[in-house]
Amino acid sequence: MKLKYKKVILLTTLCTMGIGLLTLSISQSKPRAQDIKADDGIVASQENDNTGNVADTNDNNRSTMTAMAHASEGGNTVTMAQTVESTPTPIPTPTPIPVYPLEEMVGMDEFIEEFYVAKTAADIDKLKTLYYNPSKVESREQWQSMVQYIEEYKNIDTYSKKGPEVGSYIVYAYHEIKFSSINTLAPGLSKFYVITDDDGNFKIVSDMKPEVEEYFTARDNDADVLELIKNTNTKSEEAKAMDEDLMVYWNGLDELAKNNESQAQQAQ
Repeated sequence: MKLKYKKVILLTTLCTMGIGLLTLSISQSKPRAQDIKADDGIVASQENDNTGNVADTNDNNRSTMTAMAHASEGGNTVTMAQTVESTPTPIPTPTPIPVYPLEEMVGMDEFIEEFYVAKTAADIDKLKTLYYNPSKVESREQWQSMVQYIEEYKNIDTYSKKGPEVGSYIVYAYHEIKFSSINTLAPGLSKFYVITDDDGNFKIVSDMKPEVEEYFTARDNDADVLELIKNTNTKSEEAKAMDEDLMVYWNGLDELAKNNESQAQQAQ
């Protein structure tokens, strides 16, 4: 994805850590894989319908046993073995996970809006009800530092893709942020991994298994997501052109994004 189109999501992520915007990476535990073990067995049988053939076979067996006895008396051991080569059962190739289109999910707008309201207020008790694992919710002080320059999230619209697990969704949430002392709203885009719990309620998942995270990340390159990012980026540029204060603030975020990205690369 070009840096130009990654900027909105990247800036949102950095502001979550230090200033206040948010891009979440979330997941549901992946079901354990089942190994299939197959034991190959070969059964050999011979049918003798002719009595003479049976008698000949018995005579041959007696001769063989006599030869083995003589060989044993001479101090030699005769070993007779049959080697059977079996073809291993091929392991089926896993079926690729389908890639679903963006769609509007009933109730998702309200759920994400509920999250943003709780986030802006640093309402830890409420946030814990929205997370699949409440222990992953940061302290009130950490949330307050995230939103210290944010007054409100407005005009929230969500676009969801079905996730790699049953009842899971990759959610892109468009929003417009009202920053303190800045009149023009700042368009942004956040990303969530949401599952449906046993009671049918949406829950944010904040820790992904590698397989889920790989699928989650890959969706940013889907054509419909790229179009959504492009549209958000266009709105952001228009907003900055309208308000010099927002331009200065946004450029500061851009510089912060570059510095943090550079430091992350050096740390690897």
